Amino acid sequence: MKYLVKVWIIASLSFSSGAMATDYYVNTQGNDLWSGSLKTANANKTDGPFKTLERAKQAIRNLKQTNTFNDKVNVNIASGRYYLAQTLNFNLLDSGLPGKEIVWQGDPGGQVSISAGIPIVCKKSAVPFWECPIVTSPVNKDYFDPGRIKGNGPKFELFLNDQKLELARWPDKDWAHVKYIINSKTQFSVMQTLPDLTGDISGAQVHIFPGGDIWDQYIEINSVNPSGNAIKLSTPTGYTLVSGNRFYIQNLPSLLNAPGEWIIDAANKISFIPPTGVTPKVAILSSLPHILVADSASNLTFKNISFQHSTQGGLIVQNSKNIVLDQLDINNIGGRGIDIRNGTQNVQLSNSKIHHTGSEGVQVSGGDRTTLKASDHIIYNNYIHHTGTVLLTYSPAIRVNGVGTKITHNLFEQGAGTGIILEGNNHLIEKNELRQFCLQANDCGAIYSGRDWSWRGNVIHNNYIHDIIGYTKKSVDPVNNKVVYQSPGVSVGVYLDDAASGFDISGNIFENIGYRDIQIGGGRDNKITNNYFKTNATAVYIDNRWPTFNWNNLQKTLDTSPYKTSLWQQSYPELALPMQNKTWPEGNRIERNIIVTTNPDGRTVRYAVPIDTTIIADNLIWSTTGKLMVDYTFLGLNRSRNSATWSQWTAEGVEQGSIVADPCATLSNTKLTTCSGSPANNIGFVPLPTDIGLLPK
Repeated sequence: MKYLVKVWIIASLSFSSGAMATDYYVNTQGNDLWSGSLKTANANKTDGPFKTLERAKQAIRNLKQTNTFNDKVNVNIASGRYYLAQTLNFNLLDSGLPGKEIVWQGDPGGQVSISAGIPIVCKKSAVPFWECPIVTSPVNKDYFDPGRIKGNGPKFELFLNDQKLELARWPDKDWAHVKYIINSKTQFSVMQTLPDLTGDISGAQVHIFPGGDIWDQYIEINSVNPSGNAIKLSTPTGYTLVSGNRFYIQNLPSLLNAPGEWIIDAANKISFIPPTGVTPKVAILSSLPHILVADSASNLTFKNISFQHSTQGGLIVQNSKNIVLDQLDINNIGGRGIDIRNGTQNVQLSNSKIHHTGSEGVQVSGGDRTTLKASDHIIYNNYIHHTGTVLLTYSPAIRVNGVGTKITHNLFEQGAGTGIILEGNNHLIEKNELRQFCLQANDCGAIYSGRDWSWRGNVIHNNYIHDIIGYTKKSVDPVNNKVVYQSPGVSVGVYLDDAASGFDISGNIFENIGYRDIQIGGGRDNKITNNYFKTNATAVYIDNRWPTFNWNNLQKTLDTSPYKTSLWQQSYPELALPMQNKTWPEGNRIERNIIVTTNPDGRTVRYAVPIDTTIIADNLIWSTTGKLMVDYTFLGLNRSRNSATWSQWTAEGVEQGSIVADPCATLSNTKLTTCSGSPANNIGFVPLPTDIGLLPK
């Protein structure tokens, strides 16, 4: 009987808690003079839902002012598109409390879009053009990255039926190419014949890859020399120009000639040509710099909402804690999709889609590097794709900094450049799938880190990394106006560049990486264990940096970190040890990996290492072609060899306990299985999990 009474009490409390929750409703057909307590308008049209999100914010503040904020609050948003007059700002006054969270949620199964844009009315003019007068100008006045985007082009974008159109450009597709360099950073001739660039060119820009294929930028055009088929830029490029560099010109009315292009003229009128097969229905200009900013807020949830059409960033979370971002769709953002900044604690981004962003999909930071206090951020089960659509390089799906962020069960794909840029300490990158990155970039990685000895404790564990392509210039013939680009280029699965150290890379699957699966670029104390490699290139590459590499910068950065404190030395004991030679990749371990090479010449590993501080052991190697070669250099011994046979390599005594045998392994989708008698059992290889990547919601 006591048990039944107890159950009844618990059930009653649960029911009471649910009953006490305050619900507000927002609907595009609502009215801000109504109470907001009804989901739909009453019969007399005297009460019903709010019309705007700002009115719902004010209603919650009123609860607090009248001391009636007693339980959880739900703001229920009906399907529809909500255009913002100003950025949604949340602060302490808009915060919930533990047990009294405030939830902003779209209708389950519905489509709620919060737009930072301005709808415009367009009409067909002379075929194939449409025209749209701008009645209300976009708010934003600055580029989202003025360091890399310069000039007088529009600071907003045009979306037609939720598809971004391109500024009028030449060539309409692909790239033009630099022929000869007239000035090293500002002037060049062009291989292709320039179009007739008529009219005022003060707004024209070039989008260019100066130097190599590692970095792009936008620069305004100063002048055009038709007789010399040459262009002069208004400001210098970031790298020295080289023959064959690719570029295109944009933002000139005379270039408006192809489906999917648009332009704005001096009369503040937009003209566009619809994409092929598209009937214009809704045209929107991005306007507000940001859609939602949570600053000094806490205990808030945003769920089942789409955020669109901002010029700089989508959502910003700063100086806040206990924020949940769940089942969001963030797309068509000018710059960064989500920015979780320093000063934040316990932010969860889950079950969401972030895509078609001009730069990063997500940037996340937090925690305290001095105390190594974790941010406790979780990036879980998200689909992040088509990031870096404006700035093609260094615009990853996710950039992580600070301390202690967990990134797990996500699918990252379709990036012009890098997939993940990793900085800081004690981050966990686990059970993610990364594919189709470095599509427009060279010297690029699916996961990239570098240039700081103090970034330690990072774990890259149980991920499936595949089809990382790379794109680079192969040959240039300026005399005959020919340039050839190729794929794959220099692309890397996990790229520990410029002495990145103290990483644990374990349990990952690498397949079809264009150049190198893992590269340790002069770094220290890295562990490469229990990974599966299937490659026709290089599985593991450890290099010694070039003679002019600036090690002093690394030392200065290390000296500014708290690495001498007892906390850090307990957390990272290798940092407490003296370096025998700081220019060497010391203390690295390569153990219990399966390497399957399909390379015709059998070359699959390359090592430039000191013998006495490097451990290479218990690996399983197999060549499907019957050839197996190793390139190696022993630092300090003046001994090196290229294309050494396996027996020549093992005779050096550096690699211990490794075997050459068919691993009897099958890789299907994200799952690796081995047969019962696999020799992988003899090296202590631990079976990999079968739940890598996105999980059902």
